[in-house]
Amino acid sequence: MGWRKFCSAASNPYGKQYKAAFRKSVFPSQIPYLINGDPKGSLQEAAQNILEQIFLSPAIPTNYNLTTSTQPPDPPFSPQEISAVIEHIPSGKASGIGGIDNLLIKIIHKRFNNIFPALFNKCLHLSYFPDSLKIGNIILFQKGGKDQWLASSYRPISLLPTIGKVLEKLMTQRLTYHLKSINSLNERQHGFREGKSVDTAINELLRNIKTATRDGKHVLVLSIDIKGDFDNLQHRAILKTLDASACPSNINRLFHSFLQNRKVTLLTPQGRTTKEQKQGCPQGSCSGSSLWNLVANEIVNHVWPDNVHIQAFADEFALVIKADTNKSLVEDTQNAITQFRSWCSENELAISTEKTNYILFRKMVRSPKITWNGYKINRVKSFKYLGIHVDDRLNWLDHINKHGEKAIKMQQNLKRIAGGNWGISQIHR
Repeated sequence: MGWRKFCSAASNPYGKQYKAAFRKSVFPSQIPYLINGDPKGSLQEAAQNILEQIFLSPAIPTNYNLTTSTQPPDPPFSPQEISAVIEHIPSGKASGIGGIDNLLIKIIHKRFNNIFPALFNKCLHLSYFPDSLKIGNIILFQKGGKDQWLASSYRPISLLPTIGKVLEKLMTQRLTYHLKSINSLNERQHGFREGKSVDTAINELLRNIKTATRDGKHVLVLSIDIKGDFDNLQHRAILKTLDASACPSNINRLFHSFLQNRKVTLLTPQGRTTKEQKQGCPQGSCSGSSLWNLVANEIVNHVWPDNVHIQAFADEFALVIKADTNKSLVEDTQNAITQFRSWCSENELAISTEKTNYILFRKMVRSPKITWNGYKINRVKSFKYLGIHVDDRLNWLDHINKHGEKAIKMQQNLKRIAGGNWGISQIHR
């Protein structure tokens, strides 16, 4: 009766009752002592151990010095630009390590609208991103069903100072505008781009598969999963592609400063522990997707054989290889893998061989042996691409079945918070 009364009192259909039934509530985790840590150590030592394992350091230190840029600088940020970014700051979000509330930033800008333009344009003029605005306050969330004693079982959420996030948004908007104005990003990149979406990515993939099968070709689709993607992206890879992008000189230098001397910190009852973040797109930043697209654009822009199609949506890559014979299909696939592997190696990225697989769209008596650096890539009858289950017959039965199972689970969860004469009000159902 207590649970029924609790659900009947709900005023918000997606409130705490809904979250409890659907397991939507996730709470920050207490700092555990990891398996490879010293259980006799302090909480600060345990926290340091976690940071060391989650935020890895590159094997080769990054040189943040900017190569001589011949590009003209961008003009100062306009008051309208700055106001638009500040107005869109969500008021209810947690603040960073400085403790300055987002709402307070809005109030200050409304009362004294010359302060932030002066600050941000001085940063742009000096090409300097203040170190105090690059400290991420880490909150750990345990992944569902994962071992609490392993660092890999935790998802770090970084709370960054709001003033820094506004400056980052301004410079990211300038970078995005520049890349769009020179038509720099390949049309086969579908993630985080205006006019592109999951729909355009799925449609392009299916169009290539159907065209090839209609022409009587053997078709193999290789789905590639980058391990750690944004977290493992090397700063020098970002800086290299920035330097090659003909980006305005002051925006380029500001990004160099933005990536340098970044820190993450984890609070314990015994005090804070801190580590330098020397690789990866900055946790909690708004520039991560743009910087990733810039680096990923390199492999999409490679010269590929006519019978190989590559496309990307963020860190999800798909290769469509078509051939007249089984033998040439295997050879062409292995050559494409070698080309992709070379790019991964240059940028110190690794793939997850367990999550990378391939699917065939012509009947073969035996599955061809496809390998990645000696590891066998598994053949599957269906694979999930951007939330869509694509099967080797393109009849969508697997997708329908998977979503049918999901709908049944959702119905069961709804029954926990609403009965015939109890639970969430009828007007919310």
